[in-house]
Amino acid sequence: NEKCINLPDALIPDNFRNHGNFIVSLGNLIKWLAGQAETSGVDIYAGFSATEILYDQDTNIIGVVTGDMGRHRDGSKKEGFQSGIEILAKYTIFAEGARGSLAKELIKKFHLDTGKAPQSFSIGIKELWEVPSDQSHPGLVIHTTGWPLDKESFGGGFLYHLNDNKIALGLVVGLDYSNPWLSPFQEMQRLKTHPSIRKYIDRGKRIGYGARAINNGGIASMPDPCLPGGLLIGCNAGTLNAS
Repeated sequence: NEKCINLPDALIPDNFRNHGNFIVSLGNLIKWLAGQAETSGVDIYAGFSATEILYDQDTNIIGVVTGDMGRHRDGSKKEGFQSGIEILAKYTIFAEGARGSLAKELIKKFHLDTGKAPQSFSIGIKELWEVPSDQSHPGLVIHTTGWPLDKESFGGGFLYHLNDNKIALGLVVGLDYSNPWLSPFQEMQRLKTHPSIRKYIDRGKRIGYGARAINNGGIASMPDPCLPGGLLIGCNAGTLNAS
């Protein structure tokens, strides 16, 4: 566990070659895109999730209903309760991410996964660190495979050096692991103890963290994305290239 091996460039798959690429924050990119969209006249309802799909008499999708605001845990209404609103559209695009609740309804209702392989998933755990300037190397990208995972488990780690002395560090673990004692969270903690990782963060401070589900199935598991009056995109449609 004290060792790591750098693969020769000739053995690195094309999708892991990052020379000349840019490291960007997806969150910041989305904020910028939102500003561009609003400038073009697009209405964005941040903080409102869709909870119901609207259909016409011919089962064509005509929009969605947002969730109610201001309910107690038992479902009763609080003071200031606001019911969800109907948002109608000629075409509704669903982009909920992996295993979206509305997408599951649509896939089942329209049999979009007929003849497809079952979808599989991973969990991605990520932390954002702030480190001293001498530990920061903007543009440096490290991908890992193997330890701390065992030979029967799928996954790997990543470390991206960002601007402003920030480092994004994470681990992806396939959720089809067979070891009942394996904890993706604990494996993430072990990853940080490896000398090749620890040397970049041992004097730093963790300032953010999160986790999300990731599609693994690839093209064989992609449901038909086209619907009467709608479309599945992104992880809703399983388009993520897990490699």
